[in-house]
Amino acid sequence: MKIRGRLIIAFLIITAFPSFLMSVCFNFILSNQSALLEESYQSKTSASNILLNPIQILYTITQQDYEDLVALAEDRPDQLLDKEYLAQASEVLQQRDSFLIIRRNGKDYFVGNQTLYESLDTLPGFGGYTRGASTMLFLDPSIPGLIKSKDFYFSNHDQGQLFLITDLTRLLPQWKRSIQELLLCLLGILLVTACLLILWVYNSIVKPLNILRIATMQIGAGNLDYPVQVNSTDEIGELCQDFEEMRIRLREMINARIRYDEDTREMISNMAHDLQTPITSIKGYAEGILDGVANTPQKQEKYVRTILTKAVDMSYLIDELSVFAIVEKNSLPYHFIPLSLKEYFSDFLEDTRLDLETLNIHLEYFNTTAEDTVVLADPEQLKRVLNNITGNVVKYMDKQEGLVTLRITDGDGEPDSQNAAEYVCIELTDNGSGIAAQDLPHVFRRFYRGDISRNSSRRGSGLGLAIVERIIHDHGGRVWAQSTLGQGTSIFFTLKKQDKQDDAAERGMEYGKNTDH
Repeated sequence: MKIRGRLIIAFLIITAFPSFLMSVCFNFILSNQSALLEESYQSKTSASNILLNPIQILYTITQQDYEDLVALAEDRPDQLLDKEYLAQASEVLQQRDSFLIIRRNGKDYFVGNQTLYESLDTLPGFGGYTRGASTMLFLDPSIPGLIKSKDFYFSNHDQGQLFLITDLTRLLPQWKRSIQELLLCLLGILLVTACLLILWVYNSIVKPLNILRIATMQIGAGNLDYPVQVNSTDEIGELCQDFEEMRIRLREMINARIRYDEDTREMISNMAHDLQTPITSIKGYAEGILDGVANTPQKQEKYVRTILTKAVDMSYLIDELSVFAIVEKNSLPYHFIPLSLKEYFSDFLEDTRLDLETLNIHLEYFNTTAEDTVVLADPEQLKRVLNNITGNVVKYMDKQEGLVTLRITDGDGEPDSQNAAEYVCIELTDNGSGIAAQDLPHVFRRFYRGDISRNSSRRGSGLGLAIVERIIHDHGGRVWAQSTLGQGTSIFFTLKKQDKQDDAAERGMEYGKNTDH
């Protein structure tokens, strides 16, 4: 949820949630108060009137008793002279904190509660209420009450007054308690709302920010393994996700740099060892010539040829390192031209077959593509690719009779590929020592050499296949390997055909600083 949505929810929590709870609490408390009023004073009123129209409540208190007495005074006024009846009525009224006073010709005829009556101010005489009002409220510091009266005439035309007086001593504490309960509910609702809102804001905003702050401190201390785990999807969650991705990329970059430094140190050590061996041989054979050990023309020729061979090996190592330095700077020059697969690989076979046969390695060639198949490629760099692959074949061949198979087919090496018609696939397979399964995913990594390579008597720089991968990538193809330890290795790479490869030429112009090289 976005922060905007959270703000809307926070607004609803602050407004709607307390309002709903307060309305529920108010209705419950006031309904309870209404029930108490009806039970104690026969006051039938709604809960809303208790809050909105308290005057109506005072009017309705003992209203039914008053109406019954008024009806009696109008229809049978002489019954109000029956003191037995009046005593019975007074007992009923006492249950509702009320009592009855009857006057005849201005004199008290019956008083239902003498104690409360004596605490009252003087009651008005006959016709004493202004404009015929029959209800009045009296408040005393000790006895608040309500007076309802009715002027009438007895059958003999004597003046009569009826007073229904209600003691409100119990009512006011109930109202006060209700107000206190309402205030406590309001305070409790506000506290609960505030706690929920603070908890929600903390979990959704403050907690992720704390996680992000701790992760920043960890990174500042050099610990790149501290994860930022936030499940929210708002802007802060996106920020934490971006931070986590940055941490992962930074860790990968640092780890790659560490691996690069380690590989560089290992490569320098390997190169030093690989250069030391031919230099030692050159030095030894040269000293042999100077010291006269090679005292015959045949020995001298042998020594000189050995020196030349070792010098060529040194030149190859230095050249490979130089090429990789250019590749690392993305400044390897390309000169793309249309190449006929048949003609180009026929020339390559002619140049390579004799060299391999001198090493007792037989070369087989199969080409199932069309005769006129043409690819757009740099012939020199493609030759470097083939030489590096065959060089590895020679270097790690452990059989008395070696076999290398060069196979060219249509397709990109992917089953059911929709772009297969745009590519050709070149496969070089040998029956050499093979590559261990754990080493196979890393063979195209720069400076990488598996355990067999490390223990081989013919050491290398570990740059050959890395250069192959870069060159094929720059040609718009891909390269991969398959191998079985002890049985042999297959190196595959793809090239785009000419009619689909105009963009490859443009890509080559970008990678090559000098395309005429």
